[in-house]
Amino acid sequence: MFDRHSIVVAVLWCGFIALLAAVPFVLDGYWVNLLVLGFISSIAVFSLNFLTGYVGLLSFGQAGFVGVGAYTYGVLTLAGITPSVAGVAGVGLSVILGALLGMPAARLKGHYLAIGTLGFGVLIAQSLNNMVDITRGPMGLLGIHSFGFPRDDWYWFALFISLALMFALNLLQKRTFLGVILKSVKYDEVSAMSCGIAVFAVKLTAFCVSSALAGFAGVLFASYMRFLTPDLFTSAESFRFLMMTVVGGAGSVVGGWLAAIVLTALPEVLRGFGETNLRLLVYGVTVLFVLWFLPNGIGGLVDSGAKGLKKLISKKTQRKPRD
Repeated sequence: MFDRHSIVVAVLWCGFIALLAAVPFVLDGYWVNLLVLGFISSIAVFSLNFLTGYVGLLSFGQAGFVGVGAYTYGVLTLAGITPSVAGVAGVGLSVILGALLGMPAARLKGHYLAIGTLGFGVLIAQSLNNMVDITRGPMGLLGIHSFGFPRDDWYWFALFISLALMFALNLLQKRTFLGVILKSVKYDEVSAMSCGIAVFAVKLTAFCVSSALAGFAGVLFASYMRFLTPDLFTSAESFRFLMMTVVGGAGSVVGGWLAAIVLTALPEVLRGFGETNLRLLVYGVTVLFVLWFLPNGIGGLVDSGAKGLKKLISKKTQRKPRD
């Protein structure tokens, strides 16, 4: 039996999803395109959230995994490989590189780990730029083949994929034993080891899962945009994903999903200030405002609202009727 709070939350989510599904009928193609990019970016944020928010491993090179997935998909489809096989290859190669990076990186902590992952991101970006025979370097890849459905349907496809992953990761974190293991490694490795948890194996698995999600985001990005250039996967992009994760709240997939959409669309909304530094200033102040007044990010605000709703429903349920 579901309690009243669960039913109300489910109804609110259904209404919110219904509103999102109706967006293409209200907004023009430009804003729909931004939302699709926001949904795809949210998957990259999920990958970073799984690594940083769930296990406590900081990564500054997440765009490298996204780039590997995207370019593997792009190169293979241009070579005549079917998009589905190319997509699997893109995710697979990202996982392999994630495992190779994770084996030394999982033994590092703090700023050593940050520098190591940053170096990986820089290495991938430079490789994509210099491997001209394969990636065409600065000239970019053009005419990448997309998945076999109309471009107009991409909005609903990206929305479904991002929401499905969001609910799955949220369920994994809060309702499964694996979520408890990940939290134990994040907050106290010594205690986790004393309980028989293989900390190194958990960290290595986290790197593999994170790289798989990032590679999948890259595959979707390449299939949707149908062109790639190396400057789309630089360290600046890794920091953008990290900023979305922090603004959304580390460990909150719901907050990360909302932050990815908001921070993707916000720069375009601020174009009303013109192409000046004022637009960037307003953008930076907005992000700092969230970090200052919402230390737990957007996800913390969502959790506070859910708790408030639960208390309100409990009070109404426990209130005795008048005689």
